[in-house]
Amino acid sequence: MTPLRNLSPLRVFLAATVILVALGLYVVANAIQFASDYRAVTHTYTVLGHLDRIESLKHQAVAESRGYLLAGRAENRDSFWRIGGALQREADLLTEQVIDNAAQHRRATELRSSLDARLQLSVKAMQAWRVGVPIDQQNMPKLTAIRAGDRDVAMRLTQLRTAENALLSMRSKRAERSAWLTLLAAGIGIPLSLLLIGHAQRLLARENRVRKQAEAAASQSNNELNATVQQLARLSDSMAALSQYSGMLQGASDAQELYEITAATFRRLLPGLGGLLYVIRASRDHAELVAQWGGAVAPNDPSPALQACWSVRRHAPFAMDDLRHGLRCSHIGRPHGAEDVHGLCVPLSAHGEVVGWLSLQGEGHGHIPDESLAIRLCEQLSLALANVRLRESLRHQAVRDPLTGLFNRRYLEESLAREIARCQRREQPLAVLMLDVDHFKAFNDRHGHAMGDVALAAFARMLKTRCRPEDIACRYGGEEFTLILPETDLATALERAEDIRAGASMLRIGDAGDAMLRITVSIGVALMPEHGDVGLELMRAGDRALYRAKHEGRDRVAVADGRVADGPLPV
Repeated sequence: MTPLRNLSPLRVFLAATVILVALGLYVVANAIQFASDYRAVTHTYTVLGHLDRIESLKHQAVAESRGYLLAGRAENRDSFWRIGGALQREADLLTEQVIDNAAQHRRATELRSSLDARLQLSVKAMQAWRVGVPIDQQNMPKLTAIRAGDRDVAMRLTQLRTAENALLSMRSKRAERSAWLTLLAAGIGIPLSLLLIGHAQRLLARENRVRKQAEAAASQSNNELNATVQQLARLSDSMAALSQYSGMLQGASDAQELYEITAATFRRLLPGLGGLLYVIRASRDHAELVAQWGGAVAPNDPSPALQACWSVRRHAPFAMDDLRHGLRCSHIGRPHGAEDVHGLCVPLSAHGEVVGWLSLQGEGHGHIPDESLAIRLCEQLSLALANVRLRESLRHQAVRDPLTGLFNRRYLEESLAREIARCQRREQPLAVLMLDVDHFKAFNDRHGHAMGDVALAAFARMLKTRCRPEDIACRYGGEEFTLILPETDLATALERAEDIRAGASMLRIGDAGDAMLRITVSIGVALMPEHGDVGLELMRAGDRALYRAKHEGRDRVAVADGRVADGPLPV
C-alpha cells in the first residue's frame, strides 16, 4: 500500500476509471458477440425447421402418389402436384438460407436434385397407371430405384440436419463462453476498481477544505460508475439466463416439459410477477391455459377466444399500464382491491403462425420491469413450442393410417411383440383378432372406391367404440384389420369378436337420402400361448381361422384351433 499512498487521488481515480471503461468495453464487445451468436442460433433453428417441413412434405407427396396408384383418385394426383410444388419451393428456400455456408449449400443443392429425381419416379409411376388397364412393368419405375431414391433423400436430410446440429452446438457453447468470460471480467474488475476508489476516498479525506468540493464530485462520479457496473452485470446475467433457457428448451421432449421449464425460468428471472401461459388448441377456436405461476393479481379466463388478447390481434406485445381503469385484454378481469395493477401480453408466434400467448401481471402502475427480457424469452419459447408440435405431428403420421385413423401395420408389429412380452411376464393370455370385410372387392366394383373408403372409415369408427383403452386396433392392409386384446382369454375374445361382428352388420353406409348399404365382416381368433407365443405365429393362426370363416360362409367368427363361435348364418 506504500506506493499507492504516494499517488495522487486523481491518478487513483484515473486508474479505476480505466479499469471500469475497459470492463465496459469488454462487456459491450461480448454483448455484440452474443447477439451475433444469438442470430446464428436463430438462423440454425430456421434451417432445421425447413428440413423438418421438407421431410414432412416429401412423405406426404409419396403417400399421395401411392394413394393414386392404389385408388386412382384424381384428388390424390392433384394433391401430389400441389405438395410436390410446395416441396420444391421449400427446398429452394433451404438453399437460399444456407448460401453463406459452402458445404451446406452444396448439400442443399444435392438434396434438391435428389428430391426432383424421387418426385420424377412417382410421376413416372402415376403416368404409367390407367384405370382398368394392367400396369406395364416396363413403364413403371423399379421398386429398387424408388427405395434407392428414398434412401438418398433421407441420407441427404440426415447430413444437413447433422451439420446444422453441430453448428448449433458450437454456437451455443460460444455464446455460453462469452457470458462466463463477461462474468469473470466483472468479478475481477469491479472489486479492483472499488478498491482503488475506496483508497482515493481515504486520500481525499485528508485533504483540506479546498478539496472537499472535488471530493463530492468524485463521490458522485463513483455512484454513477457503480450504477453502470450494476446495469452491465444485470445485462450479463440476463444474457446468461437467456442462453441457459434456450439450451433447456432444446432438450425438452414434449410440450409439458416446455411449460414446466418456462414457469420455473420466469419465476426465477422475473420475481414478483404472476404469469399465465395460453396455447391455442388445434381447432383454432379458443386457447387453453396450460401453465400458471406466481400470484395472480387479476381474474383470468382459463379458456378464452383468440380475439380476447390484443397481442394476438396485433401480432405484437401489448403493455397495460393500469388494468383497473385503462385498456386491457378481455381475458383479464378487473383486479380486486385498491392497488394498481399493470400487465403485459406477448404473442407466441413461429413460422408465421401464432401458437399462443404469455400474460404477465404485477402490482404497481406503468410497464413491468425487464420487459425486453420477457419478450426475448417468449421468442425462444415460440420456436421451441412450434418445433415440439411439428415433431408430435410427424410422430402421429408415422404410426397412424390416414384413412381410418387406426394404427398402421408398422405400429402393429412393434406393439404385438411388446404386448406378448408383457403378458408373458404377468402370465396372462393375449388374443389376436384378424378381421376382413366380406366381398369388399365386389363392393368397390359395384359402388366405387370412394364409397369403399367411406365403408372402411365407418367400420374403423365402430371398431374404436368397442375397444378398451388398452386394446390396439390396427389397419393391417386393404380391407383387413387386426385387433390386439391384452390379458384376454378365449371366452372373452369370442364375446368381443361376436360384438364387433354384430356391430358391423348393423352399420349403414351412405347418405340418408340414398339406399343405405350394408357390410359384414369375418373374424379369425388366435390366442397366446395356445396358438403360438410369437407375433408372426399368432397372426398366421388368426389368418387361417379368418380364411376358414370365409370358406364356411362369411359373417362369422372362427377360432384358430377349428372351433367356430355361434353366430347368424351367412347372408
